[in-house]
Amino acid sequence: MSLKEMLKDKVTPEELSKLRRSFEIIGDVVIIEIPDEILHLKDEIAKAILTKHKHVKTILRKAGEVEGDFRIAKYEVIYGGETETLVKEHGCRFLVDPTKAYYTVKLSGERERIAKLVKEGERVLVMYAGVGPYAIIIARLSKPREVIGIELNPVAVEYFKKNVRLNKVEGIVKVIEGDVRDVVPKLKGVFDRVVMPAPYHAEDHIYLLEGKLKEGSYVHLYTFAGEEEVEKVKEEVRDEFEKIGAEVEVERIKKCGSYAPRVYRFVVDVKVSNLKK
Repeated sequence: MSLKEMLKDKVTPEELSKLRRSFEIIGDVVIIEIPDEILHLKDEIAKAILTKHKHVKTILRKAGEVEGDFRIAKYEVIYGGETETLVKEHGCRFLVDPTKAYYTVKLSGERERIAKLVKEGERVLVMYAGVGPYAIIIARLSKPREVIGIELNPVAVEYFKKNVRLNKVEGIVKVIEGDVRDVVPKLKGVFDRVVMPAPYHAEDHIYLLEGKLKEGSYVHLYTFAGEEEVEKVKEEVRDEFEKIGAEVEVERIKKCGSYAPRVYRFVVDVKVSNLKK
């Protein structure tokens, strides 16, 4: 039974129309959007969620969009209070606190997909690595030689380090705290695969990959766009790689979540076909 079905006899049809259909469950923490017009129903909404999901200890109302260099949204507690939780994903465990470091279960399928693309012995770079889900799932589900994860938020970095230990991938995953703009140019060698999962910055940071790729390298970058902009995105991505002397093939561009009305998160899978420099 959906949240709307559970509440339909307790609220007016107009109030019901403003209720969001879905919410995100991160471990035993729920994140839900409740418009200001129906904020007075927050206790009823919390009761309905707890009736169906008895393991939940905290319910957070999303009060602002993801923003800033640390990619954190604003939240307010409408039930409970403890915001640190343990998430299980693809056989891995992650300590997370969504109020302090970015994490979403909505990209769980993407993380598994990319991990299964990684071939034995690959060297992988994960930018904007957060608390480590991409890097650690890649390390656990495939057999990379090395995975380097870079993250700016110091709180996320601490969680990332804890999660590396928790999942026993210390010998594979290297955690680096810092801004990708400072760190990536200093990294030695080239990468077989690069993951760029921050849709706000990925395209702007393609220039950082100059000298870090080889023919056959893959780059997975995420961006926000409307459905009518898909061809434009492909062209812009190719142009940015062209600036660093890399000819690329866009092997796949796929919608993997929504951001706003008619604006979606897309993943662009790119293969380097030729390097001019």
